[in-house]
Amino acid sequence: MANNYFQGKVEQNLNDVKSVINTALNQILNREFELSIEFSPEKEINPLITGEAFPKVAVTFVSGPEPKTIRHILLVEPEFLLKFYAWMLMDEPSAEISDDHFDGLKEGLEQVIGQLKMAVADEKGNFNVNGLDAFSAETFDAVNEFVLEGSGSFCTYSLASEGETFTITQYMWPEHPEQFIDQSNTMEQAPAMIDDFPTESPVDIQSAEFGNISHSGSTPGDPQNVSMLLDVELEIRVEIDRKKILVSDLLKLGKGSIVEMDKSAGEPLDVYVNGRKFAEGEVVVVDDKFGIRVTQLISPKERVKSLGKAI
Repeated sequence: MANNYFQGKVEQNLNDVKSVINTALNQILNREFELSIEFSPEKEINPLITGEAFPKVAVTFVSGPEPKTIRHILLVEPEFLLKFYAWMLMDEPSAEISDDHFDGLKEGLEQVIGQLKMAVADEKGNFNVNGLDAFSAETFDAVNEFVLEGSGSFCTYSLASEGETFTITQYMWPEHPEQFIDQSNTMEQAPAMIDDFPTESPVDIQSAEFGNISHSGSTPGDPQNVSMLLDVELEIRVEIDRKKILVSDLLKLGKGSIVEMDKSAGEPLDVYVNGRKFAEGEVVVVDDKFGIRVTQLISPKERVKSLGKAI
């Protein structure tokens, strides 16, 4: 019964947030997609994943608050990753997959998750995602350690755009199945569980992958959501240079000491927004205060390449 409940809630929640996911992908990949989701009635999903036609590109992560955590494996064709990365950068697809492609895929998924957080209520942390990773899975052995025993849920996403259709499969297992219990059968036996599964609203639930799906009234890209972002504070940091020194040299420093940097005096300074390089610029003085004149914004491709260093 608990597994049936888990599977049903996963299906309900994914259907409710499908439009949000669709909109997020349209924005991130700079093209229009038609997203459909098909759910499998199978609950013993391990034979399904072992029967996949590898090689694949795999994405693994864990979502939800402890102890109601859910383990996920997404599998896509390598061709889709090549196009996904090219669409993000508005470029032509590469011939081969590189580390940049996996970094770009992770960045795109993080943006989808971020837009879901903007569009739905998530006070209990159901959208907390840990350990997000993307890698090449030549055989099932590459994902075997992440697969759990027991029943779970399985669905297929179809992304259609400009005459092409791409398929993504997603496998989900509750890490603690006992935490996903059908409240309709346990109200008398375990009334303390009712707070965990509130019944006031059919979308305020805790057991599915995306958890609480009470919509805030708008979708990503709407003016309301843009207005919300305008008041978000971001930290801007200007960095002259970085250098490593020995502890012995550090102990010799005193008042008046000079630490010589490697960057030349005429080179532009790096501008970081929330820890990620965003632009380059030069120092100016404005009303007796330092400022930075932006001379160059880094390209989307360079931003993706810097993800591994920034995260």
